Amino acid sequence: MTERRTAVEHVAPWLGMLGAAAGWAISQQVGSDIAFDDCRVGDGGFVLIVGLIGLLVAAAGGYFSWDVWRRKSEETEGRRFIGLIGLLLALLTGFGIVLQSISGLILPSCAA
Repeated sequence: MTERRTAVEHVAPWLGMLGAAAGWAISQQVGSDIAFDDCRVGDGGFVLIVGLIGLLVAAAGGYFSWDVWRRKSEETEGRRFIGLIGLLLALLTGFGIVLQSISGLILPSCAA
């Protein structure tokens, strides 16, 4: 535990929370804003691609948190707890991103 950590290792437990928030923000804001700004551009395929990008961001953050959580002997209990919370939040927001992406395929883009 006395070994030096890199900058990424210091924030690794928190990356699940940051990645989950950033992924959901990308999915929600880009997907919904494009539908309001120009609904012809915001068709189901575009919303699905944006949802996949958001899902990848959330999953990447969740992976870093999971990596901290699974190392029992190398990490403190506090860092492991934050890693678990980050992992669970990434999973929860990933589910929300999937539902938003599916709704982009179901609902019509323009109500003209």
